[in-house]
Amino acid sequence: MKSHFNYSYIVPSLWVLFLLSNSCISPADIDLGEVNPSLVVEGFITDQAGPHEIIISRVAPFAGVLQGGIIERIKDAEVSLIDDLGNVTPLETVNLIKKEVFNSNPMGCSPAVTFVEGPSDFRTPEGFRGVVGRTYTLQIIVEGNTYQSTPQLMLATPVIDTIGLNFTEVPSTNELTPRSGVEVSATWQDPPGNTFYSWRLNGIYRINTQDRFSSSSICCLFDPVDNGASDCWIRETDVEGNVLSLSDRFFEAQRRTEIVGFIEDDGLRFANRDIIPSRQYYVQVEQYQLSQEAFEFFDRVGVLATINGEIFDPPPLSIRGNISNVNNPDERVIGFFGAYSVQTKDTFIPLDLLESIQTFPNPCGDCRVRPGAQVELPEEFR
Repeated sequence: MKSHFNYSYIVPSLWVLFLLSNSCISPADIDLGEVNPSLVVEGFITDQAGPHEIIISRVAPFAGVLQGGIIERIKDAEVSLIDDLGNVTPLETVNLIKKEVFNSNPMGCSPAVTFVEGPSDFRTPEGFRGVVGRTYTLQIIVEGNTYQSTPQLMLATPVIDTIGLNFTEVPSTNELTPRSGVEVSATWQDPPGNTFYSWRLNGIYRINTQDRFSSSSICCLFDPVDNGASDCWIRETDVEGNVLSLSDRFFEAQRRTEIVGFIEDDGLRFANRDIIPSRQYYVQVEQYQLSQEAFEFFDRVGVLATINGEIFDPPPLSIRGNISNVNNPDERVIGFFGAYSVQTKDTFIPLDLLESIQTFPNPCGDCRVRPGAQVELPEEFR
């Protein structure tokens, strides 16, 4: 078995390569044509109803990606999926409009609201879903070049039988306040043959924010149009730091239980006392069966990150995915397109499972400006 799981870094997997995280990439007004930027492709499809998202960018290796590469999203491209029956599914361009609330006065707390057009992506039609047993190829035509992935067979993912929860403390730089949270495990029957897996976790919790408050170090932002909201539900998709990959080279055709993630107590996830204690935090596990090609790619990405290397390092550390330029096979293309079936199972983390709870100052301001926030009661808690 080859597995990567620690609480300081989790191997990135199917959906967002680590080099494209917001903490790593900073935009700049630079002509990328002068620095031989590489095409970067993110995305995958599943057997669930879409839309499924593909993001296409170019990244320039200024000081290495992990030190802040320069990235430019590509908007003008023809993107399509081609299956082994010859069916072609064009992807649609989507321009995202989002509301931003920000402090317009650096010397004080003066919030303002603006609507901005976010970066575009490409999405499958809403009803599109992959079919287990079918093979899919991603094709991108941009700037006179045609890029294609290797054909990806959608494998059947085993059903998750049960989810296990275990409170745990993990090493921390603060000896007085160790980090803590809930370790999540999954149990399933492994099929015959050499199989490879990956997981991601989704969650929902409730948050209450204080009234407007500001000081020299804190600015609590409210939407001045309607004065904001103080009671929100936060929906976390692909909880940060919880993706890992694993092979079963020594455990074929057995019933298996593996740790698949960690919900860290960040001082907010388990702080609300206005909900039923047995339903403190909703967690959903998504399980994917990978091809060996996909597993080996993400495994190499993980090795690269653990040695603090760069995606542009020379061999053997440089990583190429499964996408190439048909017109110029020597061109460096970063990313991996995958086609996966998914099995899900969910549960609630009860309050009495936590042996201790992290303390954190109550957040303030408009809770709706937080990522994943909604004021409506989620269906999962009804």
